[in-house]
Amino acid sequence: MRTAERDDESAATTPRRQETRARLLAAAFEVFAEIGLGAASVEQICQRAGFTRGAFYSNFSTKEELFLELLSQELRKRLEALEAAAERSMPELRQRSCTLDRDDLAAFVTEFFADFLQTGEEATTWYVLETEFLLLALRDPELAPRHVQFSVEVCAEMAPVIERLVGAAGRRFVLPIERALGILTDFFERAMRATALQGPDAPDGLTGFGRHTADLLFAITEPVAASGEEGAEQPPN
Repeated sequence: MRTAERDDESAATTPRRQETRARLLAAAFEVFAEIGLGAASVEQICQRAGFTRGAFYSNFSTKEELFLELLSQELRKRLEALEAAAERSMPELRQRSCTLDRDDLAAFVTEFFADFLQTGEEATTWYVLETEFLLLALRDPELAPRHVQFSVEVCAEMAPVIERLVGAAGRRFVLPIERALGILTDFFERAMRATALQGPDAPDGLTGFGRHTADLLFAITEPVAASGEEGAEQPPN
């Protein structure tokens, strides 16, 4: 009955309801950041937001559902920022594509990520929370499919943006974009992990991310052959 009522209410979202959800999400992020997703309770979230448990359960079934909504909002923001940064960068990349070397690409990647990516304490907090959520999904068969689907959807949205950026630089991936993106994502997560554990100046952290990513991109991409040039092959399937 509670689920049916919540679905009915969701169909007619009011400004007041939106404000309630926003306050619950903001309060939850603060609590999660302080004590972790696993240790946080619905009561603590409600107390921080200034609401009763009834307000919580009229919007979310569980704290995990709330976290998924919080994570969805954060990743939507990142994707929008990624797309905006890509659009700003395309003209320069196309102009310099013929002369772009590793040093140029390293400088570009560093500037590009600084343009749209949070690299301070909040970014580290998000990395820790996402890792904790992964651990919960590994232990909970009900959460696992949602985590997998979420990851698939994020990669599907990122892939065309990354492919356009690489193409604007006059290069193309030498392997399918899905596999290339998996490598780049794993590489980024390793940098985030090093930063979370040792700070931004960690050897494999975000400070050196531009240089390391440039080396990786030169390894998994190749120059695009001139139009009409023989021997231009498509990346393998």
